[in-house]
Amino acid sequence: MIMLALPLFAMMQNGNANEIFAQTIGEAFDLKSDEPLYSETHCLSSDELAREVIYRDVDGQLIAHKILSYETGPTTPSFVQHNFYSQESIEVELKQDELTMTVKDANTSESGKVISTRPSPNLPVVIDAGFDAFVTTNWDSLLAGDNKSFQFPFAARESLVKLRIKPVGCTYDSETDQCFSLEMNNWFLRMLVEPIELGYDAKLKRLTRYRGLSNIGDGKGNGLVVDIRYNYQDVPAKACAVDDLKLTAQTAYSNRTQRVSSAKQL
Repeated sequence: MIMLALPLFAMMQNGNANEIFAQTIGEAFDLKSDEPLYSETHCLSSDELAREVIYRDVDGQLIAHKILSYETGPTTPSFVQHNFYSQESIEVELKQDELTMTVKDANTSESGKVISTRPSPNLPVVIDAGFDAFVTTNWDSLLAGDNKSFQFPFAARESLVKLRIKPVGCTYDSETDQCFSLEMNNWFLRMLVEPIELGYDAKLKRLTRYRGLSNIGDGKGNGLVVDIRYNYQDVPAKACAVDDLKLTAQTAYSNRTQRVSSAKQL
């Protein structure tokens, strides 16, 4: 996974205007206090097979970086995410019928904890941002009242969970959005975990809001509960340009790869 992600990272970094573009910028706020927390810039390759997500704090400093490859399908992208605030890397890959999740401390040369599991053949698997394609693909049946269930890997918690999505009324003010609730498929776990609310532009079928548990922590291992508002208009092209912040990410990936390669040689 590491070796697979690095060429993709290089392609995204060196791509010209015809190869990569800034699709949207999401601004994350604390769900309760509305305090600004971080931003996420989504950069997409022209063939839509690669996505780069750049996370910055309110001061513009890089806090996390994620690369996704959609070669396995729109709902099951492989991804590598490095959290610079915790020096933790997370990797997820679905290959044939086996799902592999790896959580690693980037400060060590150890290979990290690897969890391999075979998902149930009775439910589809959805990985990370693949939920967006899952929603739009099943849009009409969802609005017709056909709730959908799927398996979703939570690598940070080293588990594969069953989630259910259904249409609901939006909890925020909107005259144009269609909202969906994403919740645990187990009734007991639903009592312990708050559902995630997804807001979509009903006409464009495009994600506008994400309200719930974030994939970004607070640096102390605590999860953030956020309200992310996505803007697709007037996103500057330079949002995906190489700069000092992303060069820092490239160095981190390079150092990590060198350590892993050395460990394999031993």
